[in-house]
Amino acid sequence: MKRITLGSLDYGLSFAVDRTLRDLLENGRLSAVCCVVAGDLWAREFKPLQETVLQMRHKALVGVTLALSGDRVRPLSPAMRDVYGEEMPGPGTWERRAMLRLLPEELISAEVSAQLAQFAQRFGKGPDLIAVRHGLLARLGIAGIVMQEVEKAGFESTPMLVAPVEPGMQASRLERLAKTRGFKCLRKGPPLPTTDQPEELHRLLKNHFDGLPDMTFVASIPGKADDRLRREEPRDKIAIRECQREVLSSGRFFRTLDEKDVFLH
Repeated sequence: MKRITLGSLDYGLSFAVDRTLRDLLENGRLSAVCCVVAGDLWAREFKPLQETVLQMRHKALVGVTLALSGDRVRPLSPAMRDVYGEEMPGPGTWERRAMLRLLPEELISAEVSAQLAQFAQRFGKGPDLIAVRHGLLARLGIAGIVMQEVEKAGFESTPMLVAPVEPGMQASRLERLAKTRGFKCLRKGPPLPTTDQPEELHRLLKNHFDGLPDMTFVASIPGKADDRLRREEPRDKIAIRECQREVLSSGRFFRTLDEKDVFLH
């Protein structure tokens, strides 16, 4: 039997998406969620997730998606706010600085520390998983800062890192760095297919997990439209979310996993 970590990296973006993720976790259709704690919903949405996880008979992995860039988030650390105000920079800012080895390490450290603390204070424990938005964990300079701040936080157990790139040279470099620091990486697999047709998604999932190594992380974006999501995301992405929600909620999806001897870990 092959273990796959089927997860979502965007808990905390909208109430309807969050309800979907909690339902899927509770019913064993997802194995992990990572939370965006730098958004304005985390203070209200952590408690329902915490209650869901406590009531579950099976274990679910709950982690944090560190957001150093992009929309729908705001800096949590005074240092980052002093430089960028109430909006995060685009991911290209950090990509360019990483390439030139000019990352502002103290600034990034302060923001990573603030987001880790925000998760732990609200959720009452350290994260099981850590991802970084926009694939920035692939930059070893940023990865090193993240690991350093996790070590400083002194969590009871060391969280696993969600690799941002599929197996290859870049992923191998991250795995080597992580191993030297005592961290484990979950390998990245292909995300769930981005179709808005449930029948097509069922068909594609028949072979989606073939050939993936044990403990691969497969990202998904299930959700349901609400007013907030309609304001912030294009209709085609919302349609993909709703398609994934319908398929993952179905008994047919469970039968596909059984046929393929896949266990959601």
